[in-house]
Amino acid sequence: MDFTNTVGNRGDEPEEHLHTYGDLLAWARARGVVSRGEASKLARRAQDDVDAAGRALRRAVDLREMLYALMSAVVDRKEPEKQLLARLNDYVSDTFGAAHLAVEEGRLTLKTPSDDRLDAMLTPIVRSAVELLTSDGAARIGRCADKGCAWLFFDTTRSGTRRWCDMKVCGNRNKVRRFRAG
Repeated sequence: MDFTNTVGNRGDEPEEHLHTYGDLLAWARARGVVSRGEASKLARRAQDDVDAAGRALRRAVDLREMLYALMSAVVDRKEPEKQLLARLNDYVSDTFGAAHLAVEEGRLTLKTPSDDRLDAMLTPIVRSAVELLTSDGAARIGRCADKGCAWLFFDTTRSGTRRWCDMKVCGNRNKVRRFRAG
């Protein structure tokens, strides 16, 4: 779900955090989606093929917005639009369609044709999103109640009533607003 939050302040003035392929790669590296070695290899390939890097970035942003819309539908307890499901199914087919097990560094790993492309970091994101959206955990997806934020989060509270992506940021900001208004 972290990937859907690579836009800050989704409310009034969204702040895009993925301006370049380098930003996407840095995010993927920081979140452990790709290893240091994979990130270095992808960065070199991106320098060699700037157009492909741009396409990979656009594909990543498209996936992010689609996942945000799908997860928002889950939060709102609405049926996702058929068009969104069809688009996600394209990513699912691309991710799992020709997947196979291989031995890598002495252990089994799931390999996909996309592992060799500049958008390789999208494979584990799609896999993780599909696992979440098709599990009982989907009911625990929440959206920050701060109108300016609207980030998605996984609600781990016992009661399932968490309201803020981060109580120290959005929760506190809303407490201050209520105090000043009242």
